[in-house]
Amino acid sequence: MKWWIRAGVFLLGMVIGFCKMPVIKVGSGDRVSRSIRYVALGDSIASGYGLSVPETDSYVGLVGSYLEENYDYVFKANLGTNGLRSDQLLDILTDPENEKYKKYHATLEDADIVTLSIGSNDLLHLVSLNRDLQDYIEEGDQMFRKACSEFDYYFPKIIQEIHRISPNAEIYANNVYNPCGDISGFGNIYDLTERYVELLNKTFSESEEYTLVDIKEEFDESEDSLLNMAISGKELDPHPNKKGHARIGSKVIQAIANGGKGGK
Repeated sequence: MKWWIRAGVFLLGMVIGFCKMPVIKVGSGDRVSRSIRYVALGDSIASGYGLSVPETDSYVGLVGSYLEENYDYVFKANLGTNGLRSDQLLDILTDPENEKYKKYHATLEDADIVTLSIGSNDLLHLVSLNRDLQDYIEEGDQMFRKACSEFDYYFPKIIQEIHRISPNAEIYANNVYNPCGDISGFGNIYDLTERYVELLNKTFSESEEYTLVDIKEEFDESEDSLLNMAISGKELDPHPNKKGHARIGSKVIQAIANGGKGGK
């Protein structure tokens, strides 16, 4: 009887071990089944805010579909959170007292691909249409430059933490587009926001730690409207529309297909 118990424990251990294996399972003959673990991190752009069917129409959904066409088994998890700033994401990844810490770590563990959309809210949370444009020009410069400087501090640490949690992950990080291209009637607000978007984007660079996906260039060069731009009361909705997500998804997929640069 004891040997049955020992055999059962052994088999249970084998099953648990196989369940944690993230990448390859060998089949019969020359057939090899490939699997991949994909985790999306970031803000409301990652979550697909404003889309009718974010599960499929968001860039995260499109990347997931691409992976499903090329792998037999795809684990997908979208941790995109509306309104998330870089300091908040770093806190989630580093502070065990944060209520999301365990979930993020468990989900990121053994990730093969991580996409990251972060930085927009570092600037946007400072914007209010209640304030006069001239106020921003005269008083806002220090405020926005401070936000860009803080992002320059937080972002590299986010990349380091992702690699610490999942050392073999390929990271694909989107830079930030100017959300004011579709706004009319607000004077030089595009030129004003462009100043700080460009400053924020200086933090992103070609790196061996991650692959930069240049969303800014994609949106700047598009002749189509890629934003779900709307003004409700004193609130802006600067999120990508379905076309915008398709453009982002295409850029990320192209980067993945080219092999990326991250993943130590």
